[in-house]
Amino acid sequence: MNETSQNGKDRELLTIRHMRKAFGDNQVLKDISLSVRNGEIVSVIGPSGSGKSTLLRCATMLETMDGGSLGYSGVWACEAADGQCGDSVYAPPAQLQKIHRSFGLVFQNFNLFPHYSVLKNVMDAPVRVLRQNREQARQEALRLLEQFGLADKADAYPCELSGGQQQRVSVARALALKPEILFLDEPTSA
Repeated sequence: MNETSQNGKDRELLTIRHMRKAFGDNQVLKDISLSVRNGEIVSVIGPSGSGKSTLLRCATMLETMDGGSLGYSGVWACEAADGQCGDSVYAPPAQLQKIHRSFGLVFQNFNLFPHYSVLKNVMDAPVRVLRQNREQARQEALRLLEQFGLADKADAYPCELSGGQQQRVSVARALALKPEILFLDEPTSA
């Protein structure tokens, strides 16, 4: 084992093997395999309707895969029943819940809670999901908003923001959970 593997810089964070997903007769994802190591930036580029969002939704378990395997940092969320490209068998819910904490997702339409202020949008998940102290979550949310040039918008609501500002709030919200991997669906659409 080399030095970079030992200190985690070369660690594989995401592994997808032989992913398949169909909607009825429409086979959207066919035998997709990839891995992402710590520090890598990966872009999936293709025309509208080519399966980019479906790939992200399967990787983040918002859609169930029909076949293949999905792992985060060596822990399998689902594995092919035959070890290769067979039907996917998902891990128990407790294991999936732990895996969910390793990644964040920024949706292409941002999915901010319209009835929450910007500050509450950013601090809600750390309080509810990570059981973080409210004041600690508030301070971290304010730090992130400052970093994204949105400190003056903490008390605003999503409808009062431009598309670009909403997108930055959405990224700050995802980062508030301190994920190892950040998925961005159409990050330049705003």
